[in-house]
Amino acid sequence: MIKIALTQLRPVADKDISLRNVEYYAGIAASNSADLIVFPEYYMFYSQYKEVIAKNSEPLNGNYVKKLREISQVNKIGIITGINELYDHNYYDTAVFVNNGELVNYYRKSHLYDAFGYKESDIYTIGNGPFKISKIGNINFGMLICYDIRFPEVFRNYSLNDADMVILISAWFAGPMKEEQWLSLVSARALENTVYLATSNMIGGGFTGITTFTDPIGAIRSRAAEEEDVVYVYVDPERLAAVRKKMPVLKQRRPEIYKL
Repeated sequence: MIKIALTQLRPVADKDISLRNVEYYAGIAASNSADLIVFPEYYMFYSQYKEVIAKNSEPLNGNYVKKLREISQVNKIGIITGINELYDHNYYDTAVFVNNGELVNYYRKSHLYDAFGYKESDIYTIGNGPFKISKIGNINFGMLICYDIRFPEVFRNYSLNDADMVILISAWFAGPMKEEQWLSLVSARALENTVYLATSNMIGGGFTGITTFTDPIGAIRSRAAEEEDVVYVYVDPERLAAVRKKMPVLKQRRPEIYKL
């Protein structure tokens, strides 16, 4: 069993403020015996202006991730957060996982938010994962970002590759029916894959909040409300095994008859 701190925070425009906040919340989470703390999408800094993103994005071996690694090592806690990544003259919406002072894994958003009148691809380059399973304690997990939740294939990919949990960082834009869609999607993705689904969502600045923790039966066990918050949750492999025993949908699949 592991303990996770899921943050729900307002967007910040400055990388130094972001790092101070990460250090502050990581210290609190560590003092509460959390194994992992999760921050929202774009938490390195948030801007809708490409020139700002071009000026402030960094590579995975840049100063921002270096500082995250240091915070992780000092506080003895894993950290997942969203960064604006510079790679090969392109900008990526990327999630990073650091633990024990090392960059363990990263994930580049594979479905950009070109919907509801917004076009994320005007700024960011579409990523291709990698869809690598990470581990903390005795829990295997995959990482996804925001709009990815609308694509069930990426969740099934993780669940078929031994993921116990998916961690999804998000900045979910507010709008008509958007909160209802979010709640429906987090329940459905956890339920249909019998995995835990842990999210960290932005609040304020046009974002909905509703950071959630959903168990493998599709029940939202914990959630944040309309303010900044930190939600502490437990991931229990015995609960996972019990759900998969009484609802063995992953074993009952018949891929030979599906055409995708």
